[in-house]
Amino acid sequence: SYVNRARITSETDVSRRTRDARRKDIRSRFKSDKWETSTSSSEKSRGCKVSFVFDPAGRLCYYWSVVVSFAFLYNLWVMMYRFAFQEINSDTLLIWFSFDYFADFIYVLDICFHFRTGYLEDGVLQTDSKKLRNHYMNSTTFYIDCLCLLPLDFLYLSLGFKSILRCFRLVKIYKFWHFLDRTERHTNSPNLFRSIILIHYLLATFHWNACVFFLIAKN
Repeated sequence: SYVNRARITSETDVSRRTRDARRKDIRSRFKSDKWETSTSSSEKSRGCKVSFVFDPAGRLCYYWSVVVSFAFLYNLWVMMYRFAFQEINSDTLLIWFSFDYFADFIYVLDICFHFRTGYLEDGVLQTDSKKLRNHYMNSTTFYIDCLCLLPLDFLYLSLGFKSILRCFRLVKIYKFWHFLDRTERHTNSPNLFRSIILIHYLLATFHWNACVFFLIAKN
């Protein structure tokens, strides 16, 4: 019986030792795995880059088209008026130039905005920055936007302050049409909106005709 007890105690001691060894092994492995996952996650967080892409059908693009449309309307109404009535003089030079170049600054921001605007390819919204850049620079919109910012203002030095030199700013009308199209599709009163736009077109036509007739009568 004594021998049997000794065997049992020795076997229990061996089993305890093996259990303790296994526990230590498991703990060491768990710590190493946890350390590897934490380091890999930290490396991923270091390697990730914050990027943002505007959805062409989103609200932000629509609100931005409103801002660009106001800059276009400023050029549409003011340019011909100043050319006909010679409103730019030494007293108003700073004010008019501030408005002009603020509108040009909006045009420049619009180009930057286009570089970060996504597009659909096979029904999937593309968000890769390289694809967005190549898609925009290979499109007709990019050349139109560059044409809008053609720096003919330098001719002020030789020809005088002729506002008609800013006529290429009116090429931005495509952005205004885009704003009108989206507004008409989402408004609750499309007929009323069309009536307002028709009245605006008529007033703009009358405005330009009056300026042209004034130039003819003056000359």
